[in-house]
Amino acid sequence: MSNMSYCRFQNTTQDLQDCIDAVDTMINNKGKDEDGETLSRNEENAMLEMIQQAKHFSEIASELADQLYDNK
Repeated sequence: MSNMSYCRFQNTTQDLQDCIDAVDTMINNKGKDEDGETLSRNEENAMLEMIQQAKHFSEIASELADQLYDNK
């Protein structure tokens, strides 16, 4: 389900923090979540895709931020 444009970044920020917390938990629990489970193959693939998306987002969002702040 997609987010409405007026709250896209607010909602995604909360979801991303949830993913960060989950990965942090798995790092501290030798790859297992708070329930002692490991990621499914689909979730593992989605996490790896998210890493690539996050890298790309960081690059392009930094460029936009530079443009926005240079114009102020």
